[in-house]
Amino acid sequence: MQFWLAEVGARLILATRFIDKSYDVIDRARSVLVLAVASDAVLARFNCLAYGGSEMYQLGSSTFRRHLFLWEKNAIATYFPPPPARVLIGGAGGGREVLALAEMGYDVLAFEPSAALTAAMAERLPKELNARVYCASYEDMPRLFPARREQPCATLEAEPDFNAAILGWSSYSHLRTEEQRIRTLCSFARHVRGPILISFNQFAAHKITPRKKWTERVRRTLKIGPGDSFSVKIGFTHDMSASELTKIAERSGLLIVHLNESNTDANWPHAVLCPLDLASQIRARVQLR
Repeated sequence: MQFWLAEVGARLILATRFIDKSYDVIDRARSVLVLAVASDAVLARFNCLAYGGSEMYQLGSSTFRRHLFLWEKNAIATYFPPPPARVLIGGAGGGREVLALAEMGYDVLAFEPSAALTAAMAERLPKELNARVYCASYEDMPRLFPARREQPCATLEAEPDFNAAILGWSSYSHLRTEEQRIRTLCSFARHVRGPILISFNQFAAHKITPRKKWTERVRRTLKIGPGDSFSVKIGFTHDMSASELTKIAERSGLLIVHLNESNTDANWPHAVLCPLDLASQIRARVQLR
């Protein structure tokens, strides 16, 4: 009797796997539907709401990450000039990179499109740190808007050139068109005379599994771009290939001096770019270290 009850219970639990399979189908269908009908404004607003309401990105919350990842530490130690160099940080999220670099002694100017996150950063960043925070998206560059009401607007055109830059963790993957991706890198190339650290949600996977073939057929019918996806957890993302990044960097007046395509927590996909005329100088500096 006991064995029979155990057998029935185990099989009932096993049968519930259809819920997970059903959700996977629904999630992929929702992704296609959102990509087909949602405007750029809707997708941008979704990201602001999703990330702005997450405690993980709230400076001061118990789940907020305060540290740099190992791959970020290595890239900064290898390619960035030492403090107190001026660093521009876009897509700053809750301020993880801002806090870490400012505590290292860098002079940081950061911007982030979520009003909730910029307000939290402006309120909770230690006042003794050399860090300024504004509310702006990559598309807004060079304009910067106040994080708090009493703060004036600003523009990157009025700032001296920065010595290095970071596009916040995977934030570049949220840009929705090639035009936006090129314009963003052009804007950084205009204001940064040094290395630019950029990371990605993941690099494009070219293999299509049989269970996703129907999704790919629908995507082609609806003219959804290769590499574009949507998730309620992270919003719109574009998975870029190495060749695509090379082309976009060149069109933006930048050169890739370091590229990592792996996708692990310890070694997130990322690249270091720099203005074409500084490539040999930066490579020489790296060799001396």
